[in-house]
Amino acid sequence: MAVAFHRTLPSLWGWTRFFFQSDGALVRVDLDTDDGPSSSGRAPKGVPSKADLGQWLRAFLSATPQDFPGAWVMPGPTVFSRRVYEATAAIPRGQVVTYGALASSAGSPKAARAVGTCMAQNPLPLLVPCHRVLASQGLGGFSGGGLPVKLQLLHAEGWRLES
Repeated sequence: MAVAFHRTLPSLWGWTRFFFQSDGALVRVDLDTDDGPSSSGRAPKGVPSKADLGQWLRAFLSATPQDFPGAWVMPGPTVFSRRVYEATAAIPRGQVVTYGALASSAGSPKAARAVGTCMAQNPLPLLVPCHRVLASQGLGGFSGGGLPVKLQLLHAEGWRLES
């Protein structure tokens, strides 16, 4: 995956950077970056405009999410990780599953720890919503900005931690 271009936009949790390949497909999203608004060079054909990305990001956090406004590449360097990311992408908005349940739905019921590793390495945390995956005993971790960002994303989707 060679990154050819990036855009950085403000978001609920700080700044979010979107990385695109030379064909315009999104390949990585970094949440809670310290950088301010920026982009790198000239956008390849197919990269959504800053306005379209901003509208999508606002819609993602609202009650009426939209499809991503451009092409994106499903991550997964191995068959297992691709199955995990595909199962994660299928988790409905506002719902959560455990690492163990996700392992089962990906066809490897004893691989909860390996699922956790996939979640920690997820390059597309908004399109492959790893914030919807919880530990059996609580929230678990979130490499996309830490637990505060995970909670912000879950709350934006209407999910509340039950006491």
